[in-house]
Amino acid sequence: MRALVSIIIIIVCIITPSLCKTCTDLLRELANAQMEFVYCNTRHALPVQDERLCNGCKVRFDEMSTSYSDLMKSCSKIYTDADRLNILTTTQSMLQSLWDRAYCEECFKNNNSGNFTSLYDSFSTCLAEHPDSKCTNCLLEYINMNNFYKNLDKESNGKMCFDMQDIMNKTRVLWSKDLKCCKREVKMSTFLTTVVVVAVLPILLLYSGAIVLTKRREANHGLLNEQEPELDAPSTSQLITAAILSTPTVPPAVVDSKFNKISNLLATRDSDLSSDDEPILHPKQSKQLLGDSPK
Repeated sequence: MRALVSIIIIIVCIITPSLCKTCTDLLRELANAQMEFVYCNTRHALPVQDERLCNGCKVRFDEMSTSYSDLMKSCSKIYTDADRLNILTTTQSMLQSLWDRAYCEECFKNNNSGNFTSLYDSFSTCLAEHPDSKCTNCLLEYINMNNFYKNLDKESNGKMCFDMQDIMNKTRVLWSKDLKCCKREVKMSTFLTTVVVVAVLPILLLYSGAIVLTKRREANHGLLNEQEPELDAPSTSQLITAAILSTPTVPPAVVDSKFNKISNLLATRDSDLSSDDEPILHPKQSKQLLGDSPK
């Protein structure tokens, strides 16, 4: 019976080795897996040839995830919330976050990374086979690669795998800046049209503003004179005549009183003069000399 139990335990340990390991062993395996994953990420900070972060560290990431899962199944009560920093789960979360920020899982969906790598290999081979006419002979390969990347970027809502993103960015720099294959020709007709529009637009705006202002002034003038703003507006002489006619007439009684005051002043002044002076004029005579006031 004991032999049978021992055999069963051995078989279980062979099938699921984590069940036969102590929590200390599982913790040690997780620490080693995390160390290998960190080393792999650091080593792929800059791509070595064509090996990049996601594809180069996929195996290490899977090993780390498996070790963490085995430890949590058997020893979660011991290592979870065991200290204030919660070191075990915090460290695993940081490493998982690094993988997620690179969107590495997008590389392995629908073999996206493999298809993109094939297009990149075709483009690289074309560049090597046509060193003197890269822009002409390798244009189709570049367009296919670029279109595949743009469609994939649209489908994933910008969550592009870091490996493909890094390859595409470097390829675009190579194509446009280093090889100078992106030559954007400016059409002379477009340039001249732009210059004409920029030159004529201020004149049109000024002319339109002058017309609007003139129309507004004519409309205001017509409202004040209770007539439409036409060219037959009253002349200057007509306006002067109307102003003279509208001047109020001084009553005769007021004029008589003014002449009486003048006569009295003259009589007072003449009393002091010699006999050779002119005789004093009566009010009626002064009125006759000065003439009647306008009615």
